[in-house]
Amino acid sequence: MTLASIFAVTVTYGQRRSLLEQMLTATLAEGIRHIIVVDNGADWDVSELVSQYPDAGLHMVSMGSNQGSAAGFAAGISAAMQAGAEMIWLLDDDNRPGVGALPALLTAYQQEARSTATDRLAVLAYRPDHQPGVAMGLPARRVNVRRDSFCGFHVLDIPYKLWSRTPWGRKSGVVPDIMYLRVAPYSGLLFRRELIVAIGLPDTSFVLYADDTEFTWRITAAGGEITLVTAALVEDLESSWNIKALFRNSFAGWLEGVGDFRAYYGMRNYSYIDSRLRCHFKFLFFLNRRVYIILLWFFSKRWGRRSRYHLLRNAIDDGLMGRLGVNSKFPL
Repeated sequence: MTLASIFAVTVTYGQRRSLLEQMLTATLAEGIRHIIVVDNGADWDVSELVSQYPDAGLHMVSMGSNQGSAAGFAAGISAAMQAGAEMIWLLDDDNRPGVGALPALLTAYQQEARSTATDRLAVLAYRPDHQPGVAMGLPARRVNVRRDSFCGFHVLDIPYKLWSRTPWGRKSGVVPDIMYLRVAPYSGLLFRRELIVAIGLPDTSFVLYADDTEFTWRITAAGGEITLVTAALVEDLESSWNIKALFRNSFAGWLEGVGDFRAYYGMRNYSYIDSRLRCHFKFLFFLNRRVYIILLWFFSKRWGRRSRYHLLRNAIDDGLMGRLGVNSKFPL
């Protein structure tokens, strides 16, 4: 495998030129020589980057308007496949790979490929801000979401969460070299083209948020493996809208995070995924969902966020009923 056969794929939109330029510079420094840039409704001429980076091998894909991350990454991956990519490295436009990130991923991939078929294998770069459980030294069973959870909540986790807030429940802070995950984000995901042949492209009906969760679920559901490689660091230049570190708790992220459309699509899609993919025992899933909604209602009343609560309830209902696609009430 040569670096010339590895294509990076990124999706940009709005006014994010400065972020994208930093991402491109760092990715090129890792030895990448082909980058698919998907213009997903940017407010500037993205094609100007071709002359700005003459030796970068930039391939431009224009979506015409913002069609969401699922459609954007699906188009970018498809373009990379058509251009002859043997491996594909997905990156958000605000991801800045650290020095040596790609070599670390390739080394881990080669090791894992000894025991896992390449059409069911992906490795993932490490983003401490988005993987706080890993950064704190939690084991994989705590980092991975339980079956029958709802929006990451499970009643069986309550005793552990209470204990973890005591002096005896302090985290080790020891970050493992690798960790096996059930799902992963697009950001930093590296795989061979045969994986796409096996599991398909991202599902565009998710529009945005959690589309990467559903996409990568197909890998492990087929008996495959997603390996987080902590030596492969990727920095997020911009925080996500509801990242836990910015709020008092996860409920605050949903109730106070900026952007109704973000809250709607995120909650709708997670509700769909939890009910269709993670649900094993229906009663336990129902219990987790009911308790979660009660807590969401309590915090919305306490913080004066009732309108956002009703939006989220509608999103939950749409997700449970399988009403995906673009909602005209929440344009991108």
